[in-house]
Amino acid sequence: MSDKMLSIANDYSASPAGRYPADGPFNGERFRDQVLAPALRDAISKKQKLVVDLDGAFSYSSSFLEEAFGGLVRTGLFSPREITDHLELRSNDPIYASFVKDAKSYLRDALKAAAH
Repeated sequence: MSDKMLSIANDYSASPAGRYPADGPFNGERFRDQVLAPALRDAISKKQKLVVDLDGAFSYSSSFLEEAFGGLVRTGLFSPREITDHLELRSNDPIYASFVKDAKSYLRDALKAAAH
């Protein structure tokens, strides 16, 4: 079965910023709860991989990335195995490589913390 694609810039906002709703309308908590988690739940149910594409946004704040991806682990909605087996973060544009690296780091740190 083919991968399920999710573009943050196209499917959420080209201007994602902040951690919480008080930080603005396109914050990490809202993205996680309203876009990322439902898309991941759907991908898992269809035995697909959810590929989250970070290309195309103006930029990403560390608070947005940490809340979206580290927070995904902390919600407890998904097992660590579901996240590692069904979620992939990527970009095709080298400009976004550091954001992908940061998001993966936040995800990895949260998974390590959840394992203890």
